[in-house]
Amino acid sequence: MEKDESSLKKSHTPERFSGTGSYGAAGNVFIDSGCHYWEVLLGASTWYAIGVAYKSAPKNEWSGKNSSSWVFSRCNNNFMVRHDGKEMLVEASLQLRRLGVLLDYDNNSLSFYDAMNSQHIHTFEISFLLPVVPTFMIWNKSVMILSGLPVPDFVDGVASDLQEQQQQQMGLCRQESPYLTGMKTCH
Repeated sequence: MEKDESSLKKSHTPERFSGTGSYGAAGNVFIDSGCHYWEVLLGASTWYAIGVAYKSAPKNEWSGKNSSSWVFSRCNNNFMVRHDGKEMLVEASLQLRRLGVLLDYDNNSLSFYDAMNSQHIHTFEISFLLPVVPTFMIWNKSVMILSGLPVPDFVDGVASDLQEQQQQQMGLCRQESPYLTGMKTCH
């Protein structure tokens, strides 16, 4: 019994997190519909991966290295998006301190934003098959997650622009609905 008490005490001390390696966490709610926005305060962290994953995603594998997870990541001065083992470099400011994440499950998209500068970074188009959960992997420093946030105005503008570009590429015209005027929605 003493050994268990000792390990319990040790597990809640800062020393628990002082080693090398990565630390991962997943949200406690699986998302299977709707539009959800959260932000991650990145502080001084220069090595992380933030995104979503299916419950079936391998636990002992980096997020984005499999077909069950999608992430935006930073490794020192390189920013990339990753899914199914494929990485693509993306442009983001080295001063990125607040990452916005927009999951629009019903419209099959996961978008990342520089929330401080109101800039779109990348959007994954995903045909979701199962519920997903937010995921966070950190290799250095720490991050803070702000959940339950309303979708900011700049996200609606970027989402509209992206949707318009996609429709133009497909040869479709965008029509405004009089019923949506002034309403904040995910696109």
